[in-house]
Amino acid sequence: MTYDIAIVGAGVHGAAAAFHLARRGVSVAVFDRGPVSGGPTGRSGGICRAYYTDPFLAETARDGIAFLAGFEERTGGHQSGFRRTGAFYLHGPGDVEAAAGTAARLGELGVRGELVGAEALPARLPGLDLDGVAVAVWEADAGYADPYAATVGLAAAARRHGAVFHPHRPVVALAEESHGAAVTTSDGEVHRAGRLLVAAGPWTAALLRPLGVDLPLTVERHVVAVSEHDPADAGGLVPHVLIDLPGGYYTTPQPRTQYLTGGVVPASAAGPDDVPGPRSGELEALAAASGVRSAARRRARVTGGWASLYDVSPDWQPVTGRVGEHVYVDAGTSGHGFKLAPAWGDHVARLLLGDPDPRLAAFGPGRFATGAKLAAGFGTARILG
Repeated sequence: MTYDIAIVGAGVHGAAAAFHLARRGVSVAVFDRGPVSGGPTGRSGGICRAYYTDPFLAETARDGIAFLAGFEERTGGHQSGFRRTGAFYLHGPGDVEAAAGTAARLGELGVRGELVGAEALPARLPGLDLDGVAVAVWEADAGYADPYAATVGLAAAARRHGAVFHPHRPVVALAEESHGAAVTTSDGEVHRAGRLLVAAGPWTAALLRPLGVDLPLTVERHVVAVSEHDPADAGGLVPHVLIDLPGGYYTTPQPRTQYLTGGVVPASAAGPDDVPGPRSGELEALAAASGVRSAARRRARVTGGWASLYDVSPDWQPVTGRVGEHVYVDAGTSGHGFKLAPAWGDHVARLLLGDPDPRLAAFGPGRFATGAKLAAGFGTARILG
């Protein structure tokens, strides 16, 4: 088969790019070794925030969150599971100036944010031990969504516009040809396209290496714990997304009395095919970290959890751009790509069609060879972009 564009990877970035291409009338095919959202996307914590130090990422996240909030209308009836809870970002003394600047930039983008000084925080976050917190930022329209549902919904909407998905069709070889690219799947079939996008998360670097493309992407394993709280403790729980930079963790409230807890600092290295299951003691240790500030959290029971794989770039920022005459990459989202994807996919579609936003060039793969790495996050919490 021949298509205008072939995409390798049916995670949220591949599905979003397919949606934006197909709605423009472009013939597009998506290939994946597993089901739609079967890789790291489906194990994401799903946090939706525009709190980024980089203005372009903040703007894209703002637009991505708006898409997720209006998902049903934009995709023809599908659900993203978006829930607006607001988010607090807790910072230590070394982040005061950077947090103030980031909050100000959010306001310039029309994002409802507020810098909250240490003296005002106890009233805003009652029941929390705020030792070591010098300032916080409140983002009113932040929240979380269901990454699996959103990705499946994007794929379904893309199909409605004519996109073709090939799940459970592992790609075994990629080749660049004079007028396009070829994708060979494990059943021996060869599919051709005018342009090729590789958005395969942790498998991206290995897929591109035979083409002479050496991307400096690594793979990290990150754990998410699920905890259950006694309903009597409801008054002592934070009903918002909470990202505690001094503590190195985040929490998101879930329906009923559940919370998710994950880390916001670099974690252990892994391979792209490592089985991402939690190891003994990991979930309890992560949940305990969030209990340092909250008696209610200390009384919680860990009821489950999972691990996921992040494809991490050297500066923890997305790697999106051209790597060959007809080959492009969108990877290295470093654990913070979910909420970007609905709007980032539109940028990727424009790139593939020859009309990119000039600001996207800063995220190109060539930046590592020239030493033009992007700034990222706060201290070791580089995932905050």
